[in-house]
Amino acid sequence: MALLRFPKNKSRAALCLLAASVSPLLPATSAKAVTAAEADLAFASLNKVYWDATTKFFKKEETGTGKADFWLEAQLWDTVMDQYDRSGNAEAKNQIGDVYDGFIKEYPDWTKNKYNDDIMWWSIACGRAYGITKDDRYLKKSKSSFDFVYDKFADTTFGGGVYWTSDKTSKNSCINCPAAIAAVRLSILLKDPAYLEKAKAIYAWQKKTLTDGKGKVFDAIHPDGKVANFSLTYNQGTYIGAAVLLYQQTKDKAYLDDAVRTAQWTKDNLCVTDRATNERILKSEGQGDAGAFKGIFIRYMKLLIVDAGRTEFLPWMKANGDVAWRDRRPADNIMGMDWANATPAKIQSQTAGSAATAVIVFADPPKPATPATRP
Repeated sequence: MALLRFPKNKSRAALCLLAASVSPLLPATSAKAVTAAEADLAFASLNKVYWDATTKFFKKEETGTGKADFWLEAQLWDTVMDQYDRSGNAEAKNQIGDVYDGFIKEYPDWTKNKYNDDIMWWSIACGRAYGITKDDRYLKKSKSSFDFVYDKFADTTFGGGVYWTSDKTSKNSCINCPAAIAAVRLSILLKDPAYLEKAKAIYAWQKKTLTDGKGKVFDAIHPDGKVANFSLTYNQGTYIGAAVLLYQQTKDKAYLDDAVRTAQWTKDNLCVTDRATNERILKSEGQGDAGAFKGIFIRYMKLLIVDAGRTEFLPWMKANGDVAWRDRRPADNIMGMDWANATPAKIQSQTAGSAATAVIVFADPPKPATPATRP
């Protein structure tokens, strides 16, 4: 994540917690089901406000020309693919190529980024883009990006895992869970079981070192061996995604059990109760990097619900999209970081994209994301 630069031994996620803001408390109305047409409107509104077709880049803010940050553009790219998977819309499919073209022009050499998670998010998204388009450039980039990070920054310090940054300090969930996801997908796309073994090893280390085994995913382990044991929705989500993908490939039910426990823990501990509907809604984690967190969680919950068949979580996820849409800004249909309250002014693109994902992914009866290369 390139938005913030923190001192050594400090996770950006930790500071995101401190920076989390709360929208004004305004009267809420009962949520209603989000329709396919409303999902299309949510995506069109996101593009209208933030997409710059000239530069082929999402803007960072509602006004001005500043571009979305490195890893956040990957999340917005995923939102484009969320829309394509739901709708099959040709314009969304064309935009997949446009986003990549604009990003490569801006960042031709990803290895210069010191944040390994930034690179891994793009490896994941490239694998997904290949699954949709069958364009070899995406598969090649997904593989080379994963290989660069894994070959240089995975070692046996703390018993295994991948370092968050190129200076090899902490090992964080935000790199290890995505790395496991990318590795499973590459094992499928490349028909190479070596990547599956890497995914299994990363996941085993993550589970042992950075979870409590009961559904809570910790943030990081630092050079002194201390674990930052707070939890964030995107780490919960990518752990679920890695677990489901490994379950699909190995048929080992222990992975699925992990995913279910993690989803339930998130519902119980990282949500607020909506005043009007009494539904459990993912809490605000602020903007900045944290603005993208909940959309990531939603995206990987789709794997658990649709591909793994755990439909008991579907009403909860639909309620999140319904409430976020209810509390959108009427003037432009943009949604913010606090889905259970009215959307304020000055929403960044990754925050709006995260909420749009909640609406898009569960608007219609969700379609299977198979093959497993597509969330």
